[in-house]
Amino acid sequence: MGKLQEFLLEQEIGEEQMEVSIAPFPFPFVIKSITEAENKAIRKGCQKVSFDKKTRQKQTETNLDLYNSRLVTACCVEPNFKDAALQEKFGVCGAEDLINKLLKPGQYTDLLLAVQEINGFNDDINELKETAKN
Repeated sequence: MGKLQEFLLEQEIGEEQMEVSIAPFPFPFVIKSITEAENKAIRKGCQKVSFDKKTRQKQTETNLDLYNSRLVTACCVEPNFKDAALQEKFGVCGAEDLINKLLKPGQYTDLLLAVQEINGFNDDINELKETAKN
């Protein structure tokens, strides 16, 4: 059996959680990781498929703003942006609208970076190689 196979057999698979402090909120946001299957479903829901009549090819475009908002929504445990009472209090309909209402651009970026980090988007490939070797 190869080293990678051994490494994978020893790993626990499950969601990770972490707290993210975002000023001026007095309590940390709690975020979780998601699976690649969940990520693909989010990405697919943010894609627009069109057909170019000239080249006769199908083109797929991803709305990155919508994808990022839905990724944050899916990963944010506390607060729950999907909560109807919270949306009602701020006069919005939908998790993405609530995020846009509650957070300033810098706060949103900090939260998005934390969500990307917990989901491995920022993992250094050299760190992963070292972990797999040991």
